[in-house]
Amino acid sequence: MSETWLVGIDDTDNADSIGTGRLARMLAEHLEAARLISETSVTRHQFLVHPDIPYTSHNSSSCIAGRGDAGAERAIADAASAFMAEHFHAGANPGLCVCAADAVPAPLLALAKRAQQEVLDLAGFDRALARERIEIRSTGETGQGRIGAASGVALRASGDDGRFIGLRGIRDLTGTLRVDEITARSGVARVESDAGEALAGDALVRTGDWVRPTLRAGAPVLRVRREGADWVPVERRSKDD
Repeated sequence: MSETWLVGIDDTDNADSIGTGRLARMLAEHLEAARLISETSVTRHQFLVHPDIPYTSHNSSSCIAGRGDAGAERAIADAASAFMAEHFHAGANPGLCVCAADAVPAPLLALAKRAQQEVLDLAGFDRALARERIEIRSTGETGQGRIGAASGVALRASGDDGRFIGLRGIRDLTGTLRVDEITARSGVARVESDAGEALAGDALVRTGDWVRPTLRAGAPVLRVRREGADWVPVERRSKDD
């Protein structure tokens, strides 16, 4: 029996290292090579940017989703922990969270939504989850990354938060493409206007060589808007994904 596993990481970088998004994509490849999970995708989740919150660039975390054997939580967490230890950067405070997609506790999702609006206290975060059965690990001086790692898992499980930075085929979508080409060549489920209307298969999208769908109702949705006579992605190019 298999199920969907979520692997969240955060605060893995410093000013001179690769970002958390890139590391998450590398970790997804590592876990696939180890045959612990398959059919992976990676999402980026944004949290509050505030001077009281330590972060390197954008205060976002990454979450990997993939299919794996039931009961594989500890094996996935051990492999991910070892990988992150090999890629540790001085000054970082990495966090890791592993949980089945259908087992994310409600208190964690509530905390994750708060983390997008307010500054959370790490000790209070730990106390709120003390009785929950969820694999959360951290290293570094403070372990601050466990807030973002666990919150990213909860937001991914909600099905309505995050931007895909790792998804089949999206990095090969370049130039101007028909909607039906985009969906056929990638994991993008559908293309919608910024008003929420589905585009016809023959509609043309000027990709700008950067396609990053968002997670909507559990599916990767590319949102586009009018720019003159063209359709272009709503999401703008970002350094960390």
